[in-house]
Amino acid sequence: MNLTLSSRGDYVVRAAVALAGAWDGRGGYRKIREVAEEMGLPASYTPQVLGLLSRAGLAEAKAGRDGGYRLTRAPARISLLEVIEAGEGHLVSERCPLRGGPCRWDDVCALHPTWVAASEAIRRTLARTSLAQVAAVDRDLAAGRPVAAAPAGHRTAQRRSPSRRSPPASRR
Repeated sequence: MNLTLSSRGDYVVRAAVALAGAWDGRGGYRKIREVAEEMGLPASYTPQVLGLLSRAGLAEAKAGRDGGYRLTRAPARISLLEVIEAGEGHLVSERCPLRGGPCRWDDVCALHPTWVAASEAIRRTLARTSLAQVAAVDRDLAAGRPVAAAPAGHRTAQRRSPSRRSPPASRR
């Protein structure tokens, strides 16, 4: 099962983490360039990514020399589900896992009840996880501090913050 975010969803989460890291409760704004550099986002695409957060009501923009983007509320009051849905759209399973094609509510497959329950469990977990929690893990990873171990059966990789990606070799 592939639960990977699209590039757009990935960039939206990273941009939100950057804004959360700058949250001081006093309303400071982050420049587009700062967010792009800190999180390894394509500079030309970062305004669109921040626009997605803005359209979702999670960030706001201010024009001018002291402008930029900031969160509209404390990172502890923004769920990871809200952030992901800003980039990916509503997270619901629309394809039948057995038959392929659209899910047919009037002719469900044998896996349907279990698949719906699993999908809702994922949504609940994302809804209970705050952007502040994700930003804290990002800070720990960037500082080289250990984070929760991988579940049994998963391969472990080198520790690196998922939001602070190295630029492609051509840009180093």
